This record gives sequence, structure tokens and C-alpha cells, in this order.
Amino acid sequence: MSWFEKLKAARIPKDALIQAAVLPGEKVIAWGSNGNDEPTYVIATDEAMYAQGSRISWLKVIRATWTTPFLDLDVQNDAGLAQHLRIQLSDPGNLPAAVRAQVTANVIVSERLTLTNGCEVLVAARRQSRDEIIWSVVFDSGIDPNDSQNRELADSALKELRVALGI
Repeated sequence: MSWFEKLKAARIPKDALIQAAVLPGEKVIAWGSNGNDEPTYVIATDEAMYAQGSRISWLKVIRATWTTPFLDLDVQNDAGLAQHLRIQLSDPGNLPAAVRAQVTANVIVSERLTLTNGCEVLVAARRQSRDEIIWSVVFDSGIDPNDSQNRELADSALKELRVALGI
């Protein structure tokens, strides 16, 4: 296979971009599919991942693992809880490696903290831009993130961590 044929084979199919509705200006870095007659695509860009009809910002991905043929993601939802997504890919291409690189690229710190009431949270600092750091607190399953006591304890633990790290 010539270098041109390899390059052509590596290109993302046009119907994949249409299916995922990738936002203008985002650079596609990898893609994979389920390989069916009418394939469903998963696309990684420099800003987000497009999967299962959703655009998932890399800042929301808490954890990503690849165990053939499954890409498992834990994603922080709007309520501050982790939501699990499992995506089966029969043709992963270089998507698993690209997802790992994107998820880890902007993480400054990721720590599990036990609050004084025994609840556990995951606290992460991620670099959104050169000068901006985004902090997130993800409550473990079964813990109410809207409970004022849980929120106060999490905020206090986050403040202590930031002081200890100097961030």
C-alpha cells in the first residue's frame, strides 16, 4: 500500500462527521466505529469527544479505560455526579490512545478526598487554557451533591487541598 493509500484509509469518512455534527473549528484527531453495515462513529477532536449522540468536553471526562472491544468513560454530569458510558468499538483505530492522551493532557491534579462525614469525592484541577484552571468536585454514587452539608464539606476539603498544593 502506497503512502497515499494509507493516508486515504486513515481519513475519517465524511458520513462520520455528518453523523457526529462536529463543531466548526475543532480538529479531528482520531475516530473509531462499531463496524456494522451502518456504522456508528465515535470521534475525538482537540476539544471534545462525540459519542452516542453527545458532545463530551474533555474537561468533563473523569476516567477513560480501554478493554477490547469496550471504551469505558466516567463523565461528570451537570449535577456533579459521575455518569458511566460504555461504548463498543469493533474498529477502534487509534481512538483509545487519543482518548487517553486527551484525558490526561490537561490534568494538573486528581485526588480522592474523604470528607469529615465519611463521604468520598474526587477533586480534579484541569488546565482549560494557559492561564485558566478549572476545579471540579465529583461526588461518589449515592451521595447527594445538592445537600448543603455535603457541599460545604467538599468546598472546605477543596480549599485545604488548594492551600496545600499552592494552587
